[in-house]
Amino acid sequence: MSQWRLPENLKDLLPEQAKKLELYRRLLLDLFDRKGYKMVIPSLLEYVDTLNAHGKDLDLDTYKVVDQLTGKMMGVSSDLTTQTARIDDYLSKDQNINKLCYAGPVLRTKSLRGQSRELYQVGLECFGDRDLMADIEVQKTLIESLKLLNLKDIVLDINHLDLYSMIISRLGLDDQQKSEVAQAMMMKDISSLKKLLKKFKDNKYAEMLLSLLGMYGDKKIIHELELFDSSDRDIKKIIADLDTVVENLEGVDVKLSFDFSDIRGYQYHNGLIFSAYSKTFKSVIAQGGRYDNLNNNRPATGFSMDLRYIVSHS
Repeated sequence: MSQWRLPENLKDLLPEQAKKLELYRRLLLDLFDRKGYKMVIPSLLEYVDTLNAHGKDLDLDTYKVVDQLTGKMMGVSSDLTTQTARIDDYLSKDQNINKLCYAGPVLRTKSLRGQSRELYQVGLECFGDRDLMADIEVQKTLIESLKLLNLKDIVLDINHLDLYSMIISRLGLDDQQKSEVAQAMMMKDISSLKKLLKKFKDNKYAEMLLSLLGMYGDKKIIHELELFDSSDRDIKKIIADLDTVVENLEGVDVKLSFDFSDIRGYQYHNGLIFSAYSKTFKSVIAQGGRYDNLNNNRPATGFSMDLRYIVSHS
């Protein structure tokens, strides 16, 4: 084995790619600054106890090391979003709206197929604003960011996680059942989901959950939710939110799609979540959404992208 060989799914950025990444970083941070977001630089290391508070997935993504000073277990930064939420908690004693952004490297124990375990994560977070227009501002800023990087044929895929959460709560599942159902949903495994819901025969919420796997498409799919129960207050609120998103984003030259089975990050996300795609890339190029449950129920929404992935594939 060559002494110069890097570990699997890690790579250097050569001069042209490194130059492009720095250019993109500067363009995005300048845009965020104009939008009122203040930059923070989170620590490279966190105590594992802090990271465990943000869900099992993040814990599994995190490299662990022992602090030689205290003997406590620490984690190498694997997601700047959660670290920025910790910084907001420190800054927001008055509970005012706080808009923060970041750019820096993170390391993950595993990667998506063909991607690096080392990311250069750039993003922004808006804390303290529960209004739907905060979500829409974040989505518009994401679209503007991707266009600034000259990315073409952008598709923004949207879901409202309150729909899934409402159905699960009304089914009355225990924690183990919730975990198994969520796994089947994320795998789009309808046969496994049917088996898990077999004991809920003739239960309308079990039928609604199964229906979500087939509910994706353009804005027309939104009003198919009325078929569940057009008089249900929660469903009417979800439809109204999605209609408002469409009204505000239709004029920004991106394709909007909706996938009501996408429950990515359901452990801490709520409300609107979204993923951005482009024909140039095989995988998602940016993700975001609302996560009011992460930090003492403080409202929050934001997005992030991996500049290493973008410069390596564009």
